[in-house]
Amino acid sequence: MSKSQGVNISETFKKAIIKNSTWEDKDELLDVLYWGRQILALILGITWGIIPFKGLLGLVAYVGITTYTGQMFVTEWQGKDDEEYGGFWELAKEGFGTAFATFMVSWITVHSLIHA
Repeated sequence: MSKSQGVNISETFKKAIIKNSTWEDKDELLDVLYWGRQILALILGITWGIIPFKGLLGLVAYVGITTYTGQMFVTEWQGKDDEEYGGFWELAKEGFGTAFATFMVSWITVHSLIHA
C-alpha cells in the first residue's frame, strides 16, 4: 500500500481536533466518530463504575451522552450536514454496538473491583 493510500493517524487526529476540517473521504470522518465513541465509552464505563452508577439511569445516560456528543462532533464541531452521512440515525448507529460493549465491560469490571 502506498503512502497516499494509507491512513495517516496523526493527520486524521489533527483534522479531528481542528474545527471545520476538510474531509476528502467521508469514511475517514466516520472512522474518527467510531474511535471517538470507543474512547468515550471506556471513559464513561470507568467513571460509572467508580461513582457507582447503577441500573437503567446509567444506561440511558450513556446512550444520551454518546449520541449527543457524536452528533455535535459532526454537525457543530466539523460543520457537516448529517444528511451527507446518512442522517441522524446513521451517525447514532456508527460504532454504537461495539462501543456499548466496551462501556458495559468497563462499567461492570470497575464497579465489581471497587464496590464488591
